Amino acid sequence: MTKQNQNHTRRHPGRATRAALATVAAVAVLALATACGGSSTSSAGDTTPSAGGSAADSSAVLPVQSNPIKNTSTTQALTIDSVLVENNVDASGATADDHLEIAVTNSGSADLSGFEVYYTITDSKTSDTESYYTKLPPSFTVAPGASRVIHFDDTGEADHFPTNQYGLYYTDTNPLDVTVEVSASDSAPQTLTVAKDAGGAEEAD
Repeated sequence: MTKQNQNHTRRHPGRATRAALATVAAVAVLALATACGGSSTSSAGDTTPSAGGSAADSSAVLPVQSNPIKNTSTTQALTIDSVLVENNVDASGATADDHLEIAVTNSGSADLSGFEVYYTITDSKTSDTESYYTKLPPSFTVAPGASRVIHFDDTGEADHFPTNQYGLYYTDTNPLDVTVEVSASDSAPQTLTVAKDAGGAEEAD
């Protein structure tokens, strides 16, 4: 073998090493991109809060396209006592930020559980509409003759559940109609519609 051929042969391992390193780097970048992409996928229909029953990151609360409640019971044990969308007060009677607040009563003879809430917000001027669904945790039960209040306001307190702070309720300043459906196992679902005045969500009315 000539000296020229020997030199040519010695240069090949260097190129092979660089090519191998480039291939490893490309595989590493692809793996990182795949890992990042896999963690950002979300479903518009999945708005179920965590089992603890407290507020979660509101960015995870997205509108749903249809009502998933399938309760066909005709037993009249569940009552919606009131739905507040403004002029709310806290447990001490002090003013609280506007939010969706649903008071329910169990008029039956057995505990009510398996609660689901589906509500629709409609702009009365533009007819723009958003709907949301939440399945309450199993710990949310109402004893016979008792009442309980469901809140959607992201405070993190007991019986307060996630809401979309970027939705119509908080960003639309036109008058809104809010229709609420509440369902519990072995009891007929109940529905109530209330109006929210123009001006958007208020703080400390």
